[in-house]
Amino acid sequence: MLGGDYLGLVIADVCDKGVGAALFMALFRSLIRIFSGQTNLYGLSIVTDDEVSCCDVDTLCASDLDKINALKAVELTNNYITQNHAQMSMFATLFFGVLDPATNSLTYINAGHEPLYIVNSQGVKQSLKPTGPAVGMIPEMKFKIHQVQLEPGDILIGYTDGVTEARAPNGEFFTLQRLLSLLEQPTSSVYDLLERIKTNLFTHINNAPQFDDITMLAVQWLPKANASK
Repeated sequence: MLGGDYLGLVIADVCDKGVGAALFMALFRSLIRIFSGQTNLYGLSIVTDDEVSCCDVDTLCASDLDKINALKAVELTNNYITQNHAQMSMFATLFFGVLDPATNSLTYINAGHEPLYIVNSQGVKQSLKPTGPAVGMIPEMKFKIHQVQLEPGDILIGYTDGVTEARAPNGEFFTLQRLLSLLEQPTSSVYDLLERIKTNLFTHINNAPQFDDITMLAVQWLPKANASK
């Protein structure tokens, strides 16, 4: 949870593998959490309310200032990594969305990550493509902020490339095409959609060794009789 009763949604994938990469992912995670959710630590201000210039804001208004402040975490994290760890050549693709449960508007930055998809009972409605490069690659990078509106029943789903690049015993990739075919099928809930993908994915992998992490993130706006989850 973020200030203003907003919900922060993050999915990311660090380059490389092994212990070193895992430690960098822990660093990325900690920086995003601190810069986005705790803008004042023991009286020490991290960002100021009027400092909007750190991001390339696309058609947002003053009422979105809290969301913009949270999303500043992407540029602040990028600057920290490039200034202090440039010699390590480590970066992470990252999607950071700020969901307003009152209106179900989603304000986001996609920093070089796989597109997220908004799906409904008819299939894929929209893809949320990158709005900037991966975090940790380019110093002083300005990340464009976009905003979309979720409708009742919409599901937002994201994944890491370990899903589409999962390999069968013969080396064949699962592929984006297979994933999209599953997203296009009618679904009634987040649970059903994730179970459908999981079942097909692990049937494809069978007994092949897992090559990469397999991560998915899904959120659905339920009708008012229920709660968003």
